[in-house]
Amino acid sequence: HIQDERALAHVEAILDTWKNDVSMVPVIWYYPRAATDPKLMDEVPLPQAGNRLTVREYQHRWLDMLGLVSGTPIHYDTEALPPDPGFISGIPPVLTSVDRTDLSEAIFDPGTVEPEPEPIAFPLLGDTVISPPLPCDLDDCEPGTEAFIFASQLQPVLAVVDGVITAVDLGDPVTGGVSITLTARDGRRFVYRSLNDDTPGTDDGDAAEAHRVTALARIGTSVYAGQIIGFAGNSDPMPGHVVVDPGGVWPHLRLIGYDANGVRLDTDRLVLDAQRRQACHVAIGPWSVPSQPSDQRPPRDSRQDAFQNGSWTVHRDGTVTAIGRSALILPPQGCIWAPNVAYGPGAAGAAPPYLWGLPFDVSGRRYVEAADAATELAPVMPRR
Repeated sequence: HIQDERALAHVEAILDTWKNDVSMVPVIWYYPRAATDPKLMDEVPLPQAGNRLTVREYQHRWLDMLGLVSGTPIHYDTEALPPDPGFISGIPPVLTSVDRTDLSEAIFDPGTVEPEPEPIAFPLLGDTVISPPLPCDLDDCEPGTEAFIFASQLQPVLAVVDGVITAVDLGDPVTGGVSITLTARDGRRFVYRSLNDDTPGTDDGDAAEAHRVTALARIGTSVYAGQIIGFAGNSDPMPGHVVVDPGGVWPHLRLIGYDANGVRLDTDRLVLDAQRRQACHVAIGPWSVPSQPSDQRPPRDSRQDAFQNGSWTVHRDGTVTAIGRSALILPPQGCIWAPNVAYGPGAAGAAPPYLWGLPFDVSGRRYVEAADAATELAPVMPRR
């Protein structure tokens, strides 16, 4: 309580000094020198101490979180214009430097060729808030970062790379957590945690399989970046620095990436770059997800309303459609355009590129690594 009182006094002093400009609070909190030296806004202060965000990035992320907690978006920037018409037609994200029309060993036998590392696709469809990465002690900083993204219950979770599902946990016996591991062609591994485990509109931990993961979340299944593999939920705990609801855990996605040698990637940075690159793109189409097997389908359609002007529906056959802002990848301040018709399987959206969706595989050892890493009792150690 003493810390809270001191923090409140600090905030009040900042607001008094800066004429109630709330956007200055995170600047003063993070790096006060930037308040009077604008060029410092786009620098990372003291990176040797573990900082990874520029002052402007920290400011925007802080304001996003304030908007989420208060329910009132904090407008600090102009809203984004619609992208090139090709990206509002509901096509898969364009990521790779590997030519998908090249039917080479790089595509079908990744064990023989090591492709160049690729960027990733944004992992959620619709309104999200990306939390700042956890701070760490200078002497105890792990390589890389996790990405922690606030969402809504049952919000569609997307594949971030072209890869193969190498592990699925529909409900950890100890933690209850629902997770998926997606292994890219180049050996990178992306672990999705905090997928949904609740019946829609409840916190009962008794969701049907089709409300946890989609038909693509089967070990050995090839998926392409942008396809829907699961649904966000609260089956994973909050990170230590985020307290938004003492009574429970807000729906979110925790994404953790590793390189081909098991070293953690800077996943937070990859996600932020993906959001910038795909902002205002329609990221759902007929290619997004196939139907569930008949014995694993949800009992009824489940329509979810987004925070602002959008909704998505998990249909009786396990497919997903979305309309309005829920069909887009959104930057912090959203977009001035959103589709007024539903996109997805059986609805609007363009066909994927030629040869998109052909099956491929990764080497057998990647399955073993993913299975070992799925439990914290036996983590995969980096290969030296």
